[in-house]
Amino acid sequence: MKTLANFADTLSEAKRSRKITAKELAQRTGLSALAVRQILSGTSAPRITNAMALAQELGLELVLVPTVVADGLERPLKKLGRTVVTDIEMMLGVRPDGID
Repeated sequence: MKTLANFADTLSEAKRSRKITAKELAQRTGLSALAVRQILSGTSAPRITNAMALAQELGLELVLVPTVVADGLERPLKKLGRTVVTDIEMMLGVRPDGID
């Protein structure tokens, strides 16, 4: 994540996948519903402790990593290609494209 918008999008997606409302998230974290909505929309930069509380409640972890590592994590997997064959593919004798 390089921008506040990226951060907000990640939190919002986690909230949707957990099927909870901003109000429920506010109650669980002790933040106001307004603060949660502003953070999730990217219109407000949260304090680090608030970001940690939201992340924890959404099953996420805030981690600081060197930029070079973060850049590698953001690279789309499609560009890298697959390097692993699943057990099921092995049992069926299927070899995905790009794996010899």
